[in-house]
Amino acid sequence: MSTFEPISYETVLNTVRQWPPARRFALVQDILKTLATEVNSIHPRRKTLHKALGLLATDRLAPSDAEIQQWLDERRMEI
Repeated sequence: MSTFEPISYETVLNTVRQWPPARRFALVQDILKTLATEVNSIHPRRKTLHKALGLLATDRLAPSDAEIQQWLDERRMEI
């Protein structure tokens, strides 16, 4: 039976620094992939779209194109 001896963070970092950029980038991508499943299980996605739309809701109708054009023209006159 073999025993596992952990490698220090500094040793890993110094080794990886010697690699070409493409290989380091591939390592980063692989590490992020391993974290994606763990992070999603710790912090599941929340359904916030419905809440965000509720924050934008008003009791008024949306402005017409003509109203928006008028607001833009008024703003340009102020400047």
